Amino acid sequence: MIKIITGKNDFLRTQALKSSMSEFSIQYGDLGVERINCPEVEYKDIYNSITSLPFLVERKLIVLYEPSKNTDFIDKLANIEALISGSIDVIIYEPNLDKRSSYYKEIKKLPNFMEYSDLSSNELASWVVDYSKKNSGSISYSDANLLIERVGPNQLLLKNELDKLMLNSQTVTRKIIEEMTEAIPRSSIFNLLDSAFRGDQKTVIKLYDQQKKLRVEAAQIMALIIWQIHILAIIKTSDTKNADMISKKSKISRYSIDNGIKLLSQISDKKFESIINDSFELDLKLKTAPIDYDEAVLYFLISLGN
Repeated sequence: MIKIITGKNDFLRTQALKSSMSEFSIQYGDLGVERINCPEVEYKDIYNSITSLPFLVERKLIVLYEPSKNTDFIDKLANIEALISGSIDVIIYEPNLDKRSSYYKEIKKLPNFMEYSDLSSNELASWVVDYSKKNSGSISYSDANLLIERVGPNQLLLKNELDKLMLNSQTVTRKIIEEMTEAIPRSSIFNLLDSAFRGDQKTVIKLYDQQKKLRVEAAQIMALIIWQIHILAIIKTSDTKNADMISKKSKISRYSIDNGIKLLSQISDKKFESIINDSFELDLKLKTAPIDYDEAVLYFLISLGN
């Protein structure tokens, strides 16, 4: 049996892997689980593991971490089903894959392909509410959105923050959120984009440098930029121009909607479409290619004013 676990959602992807390994261990025992970090081994090691019969156990589970980074494995991918021994289960675990690559297209054809994408803003707020309930806590929908605004849309980080907050109080309120969480620099990111759209390169460089001095990583800055672009897209495609109605319908704060409307007033439809495409390309490169994060993100911001 082959199972593919991939996708950008760190939380759901990690949970899926843990669940699959736990189910196997309960049925066949921990001795039957083997983990292989594919970028660090030769293909022959992978081959020997998936073709050899289990020893001292009824069945074996082999977890292949990032085999996409093993060139020889990619070349043999088409024959993997035929190679695997009948008493062996294989999980191919790929945190990030380029959907345009031939490897992605081939691996998607394999059975039990599971891809975990990031949740939308509405889905994320609902998940926060549901997660708190399942863990004997409670949080309102509006406060869930506040938590997302303060700590960001990363589901794994949200889970950790919720766990921390519910240790203090099972009922998570706005007051508790504001007292016990550190707000991410969203306002600074808004100012960065505002300056970028106006073509104010000096201010862009100054604000970006400030973020680095605050030890905000380039990947986090890019994640916040994408979140802001997501808000802009919601506003752009809304069937109303009323900020209150957009905020209520999207479950995004009025403050963020007002900022988004201000940013959109500075760019044309064609430019916004270009920004979406360019941000997607950059985000993909940051996750798949060995490039200088800071240089790439800063160049992207400066180019917005062109």
